[in-house]
Amino acid sequence: MNIKALNIPQTPGCYRYKSAKGEIIYIGKAVNLRSRVSSYWRESANHTPAKKAMLREIASVDWIETETEIEALLLEANLVKKFQPRFNIDLRDDKRFSYIKISTEDEIPGVFITRKIDKQGKYFGPFTSAGSVREVLKIIRKIWPYCTERTVKKKTCFYAQIGRCTGVCGGRFDVKEYKEKIIKPITLFLAGEKGKVIKKLEVRSKKLEVESKKLDARSKKLKEVKSYNTKNETRSTQQTISSLQNNVDIELRVIKSQLLNIKYVLASAKVIGVQDKYAADVVELAKILGLPRVPERIEGYDISNIFGKEAVGSMVVFSGGEPNKSEYKKFKIEVTSDMGDTGMLGEVMERRLCHIVNPSFCHSREGGNPRVNNIDVKKTKNVDIWLTPDLIIIDGGKGQLNEVIKILKKNNLDIPVLAISKGEGLRSAAAPDKIFFPGEKKPLELPLASPALHIIKRVRDEAHRFAIKFHRDLRKKRFLP
Repeated sequence: MNIKALNIPQTPGCYRYKSAKGEIIYIGKAVNLRSRVSSYWRESANHTPAKKAMLREIASVDWIETETEIEALLLEANLVKKFQPRFNIDLRDDKRFSYIKISTEDEIPGVFITRKIDKQGKYFGPFTSAGSVREVLKIIRKIWPYCTERTVKKKTCFYAQIGRCTGVCGGRFDVKEYKEKIIKPITLFLAGEKGKVIKKLEVRSKKLEVESKKLDARSKKLKEVKSYNTKNETRSTQQTISSLQNNVDIELRVIKSQLLNIKYVLASAKVIGVQDKYAADVVELAKILGLPRVPERIEGYDISNIFGKEAVGSMVVFSGGEPNKSEYKKFKIEVTSDMGDTGMLGEVMERRLCHIVNPSFCHSREGGNPRVNNIDVKKTKNVDIWLTPDLIIIDGGKGQLNEVIKILKKNNLDIPVLAISKGEGLRSAAAPDKIFFPGEKKPLELPLASPALHIIKRVRDEAHRFAIKFHRDLRKKRFLP
């Protein structure tokens, strides 16, 4: 299939793969439709057997564009639920994936994440990423401040105090009105009916504008009354009109705010998970590094210590674009007097790479190598094979990079490696990240919007977090009686 000839747009949306019979066999979502669909036919793509089988059946591709990522996410869930494609079988496993539930059975209908479908309520999904669902609900709540209390109580909930709930839980907002103005538009939006929601708000906004102008005109006429007796008679009427106009203006501001949020908040929302963005991110990363193929397994490393005390190293693994925590490793480091952070990193890398060049030796208690025997890894009867990474990312600068390159050469390993650092004295979030490459004197500064920088920083930040946590855990143990 000539994918380039299809002229697929570079917009968010959903793509559908069809068989020769016209059957929809797979539905997916994407931030960039062209990049995502093209990634399936890239020569360097490392597909699973299931994906290879799917590719053999694809006879045609079509797509549906959406304005935002969040709409692509919701559209995918609704289409999968409707068509039940064969190769989306994992999405149909109700026990594994998340749903958004609107609890219509409650006195105050709420919006919740659940993995279980009951006979009551309305459900939207399934979603493959619980993190994406949480982001969706955060965004929805900014537009329609729903309540998570199930019954009306004497006091309002905490979210009402910070403007994330209408106060329906404490009787400050009518339940019937809450269902109409909060729950109904949320339900329509989750069902993919954003257009209906916007149209309804726009119609209501125009009616309120007309009503506000009429009330304003009536108020001005009453102010022009000159007779003292007439003034007294109309004072109460004027107060009533003023109160009505105030209520109309408040509702009008709320609706206009909702319309703006629907337009701008949804457009800037980043809800599609790392796994779905990964194709575009790592493809650009592979281009920048000149890698022979797109890196499937990326390992990140960092060191944490306080003047050499409780020194530890971390190894994190990203597989398929997401952290693979089952393969994370922790290293305790025995610091010598001449060992700085660079030396500590060197020890960690020596011990890790040993699991590639000589895995049996690394797991032998009689190996006679204190570095090997000190490794913090579960001992098993069988040799635990650590897969070779497609890319190594170091949290550090030129010195750390050179140390790793030296160890790779020593072990005759040809693994791409880079280091990322903010430079000395530049630890603030605003400081630019510098990427150090082997053989290059000057570091590269990628733009903040660069997908390649996104994946590098995700790995670096996760390695840093994991190292800090292990270091703190050891310090706590040390000071506990």
